Amino acid sequence: MKIVKRIDVIPTQEFSPDIGGAGHVAFVTDTGDLVFECKIKPGRGPDTRNPKLALITDAMRQVAMLPEYRISKSYMKFAPGVLPDELAA
Repeated sequence: MKIVKRIDVIPTQEFSPDIGGAGHVAFVTDTGDLVFECKIKPGRGPDTRNPKLALITDAMRQVAMLPEYRISKSYMKFAPGVLPDELAA
């Protein structure tokens, strides 16, 4: 089990509703970091109102697709207060 103690978001492409955006998201744990290259699709939907939140959401989607998490051989939890309020519910 990995416990995420910090989330680092580093934009690599500034967000624009016309072209989208991109960035790296790191889930920092005691046993190492999980780093994901994330993209925000162009558009004006609710996911693009907060680009940082959209990048974290994409990273969480990518985690769910990893084989070790998909077949439940491993799992990840977030320490209290790490996730943005919109995702912590």
